[in-house]
Amino acid sequence: MGSHATQVPLNSGLTRALFHYQKIIAGKAVGRYIGREDDGELADEHDIQEVKIGNARELHPPAKLDSHCFELRHSRTAMRNFSDNEEIKRVYYEEMANVVKDATGAERVIVFDHTVRDTDSAGLNSLRTGQSAAPVFRVHTDYSDTSGPNRLRTLAEEGGYTGVQLTGQDVDKIMEGDFAIVNVWRSIRDEPVQKQPLAVLHEPSLDKQDFVPYEMRYPERTGENYGLRYNPKHQWFFYPHMVKDEVLVFKTYESRSAVARYCFHTSFDDPATLPDSPPRSSIEVRAIAILHRRQSRL
Repeated sequence: MGSHATQVPLNSGLTRALFHYQKIIAGKAVGRYIGREDDGELADEHDIQEVKIGNARELHPPAKLDSHCFELRHSRTAMRNFSDNEEIKRVYYEEMANVVKDATGAERVIVFDHTVRDTDSAGLNSLRTGQSAAPVFRVHTDYSDTSGPNRLRTLAEEGGYTGVQLTGQDVDKIMEGDFAIVNVWRSIRDEPVQKQPLAVLHEPSLDKQDFVPYEMRYPERTGENYGLRYNPKHQWFFYPHMVKDEVLVFKTYESRSAVARYCFHTSFDDPATLPDSPPRSSIEVRAIAILHRRQSRL
């Protein structure tokens, strides 16, 4: 992080928008409660900052997963109904496993869950199968250095809500080598994305001192991801007008330290969006990419 050369779009056209960074509140941990009562120990307050967002389509050379932590790929889908969880698991998981395998060069890919999001939804999390969730307006990445490996272990201990479960031997073998948790984001509407697109942070512009552990306290467990303090050095990008045949692939945890590891991301209100723009509906899947071998760490 911070060691790569600065990369900017080919022209100077930049979008400006308000981003929700994390604010630290004295005497409280950072995070939120999901499906349980607030016991007063967590605070989720935001530091709203205006940032510049570059057009990632104009990056030269194009962004790649191991250098930027994100990349855009063309990927048609045979899916007919993204409201059908069984069709998603039967059809879409295999499609996305192939996308992640091609992007990472992984030996094996395990797609373990997904979220459908819609700008007309109210809740950030869908606790029931088949529900859609709202876009997330908070700069974050989905896993921390602790929760990334822990998520792998829980897939053996408890399984995933979609039925994916690993054996203890699977986990031991994966942990002996290198792995990444990779998200794949796609619009599921026929119109190009206009409302509340997804922005991604160029990982080399990060300083890990700005990472903020963020707790998610459920009734039965506590999860953790990273929020982020504002830093004017951050370089943000998005892919304008993404279409249904495009997918944004990005890493939310990576065991190797010699490549980009944490793709912070957020939805945002693009000031160029017209009032009558169609809603944004999207799906993101999460997958474990099991890499070829353990590489030397820096």
